[in-house]
Amino acid sequence: QVLLGKPASTGYSFMGTRTLNVLGGILADSVRVALSGNWADYVFTEDYQLLAPDALKAYIKTHNHLPGIPTQAQVEKDGIHLAEMNTKLLEKIEELTLYMLKQHEEIKNTRKAFQETHLEINTLKEITTKQMALILALEKRIQKTP
Repeated sequence: QVLLGKPASTGYSFMGTRTLNVLGGILADSVRVALSGNWADYVFTEDYQLLAPDALKAYIKTHNHLPGIPTQAQVEKDGIHLAEMNTKLLEKIEELTLYMLKQHEEIKNTRKAFQETHLEINTLKEITTKQMALILALEKRIQKTP
């Protein structure tokens, strides 16, 4: 194991089996992380089970974090694996996209139903106006009749 950022590794505890340990952080203009598992495109497959919004809300209320995302305590203890975390974050973005598309479809359907209802109401108003005119005309006839 290699330790950077400290002249001697005495007093430093190497965690896990990492081959490179850096104290003081890393500054780079580019970092490439190799994929170590599946990429999150599985979210867009037909058999992916997206949580219902109510179930997601209940999970968040109970656990105080998103499903599949580590808790603050887990991150404080173990840190994060960048490739895995980027995949999990992309998964959540893709899930948000699916939720947004479902809402968009619901909004379109609601808008269409509203327009149809609005048209029906206007048609009923026209019919009612014509019926009222007929009733008034009949009442005038009846009043004129001896």
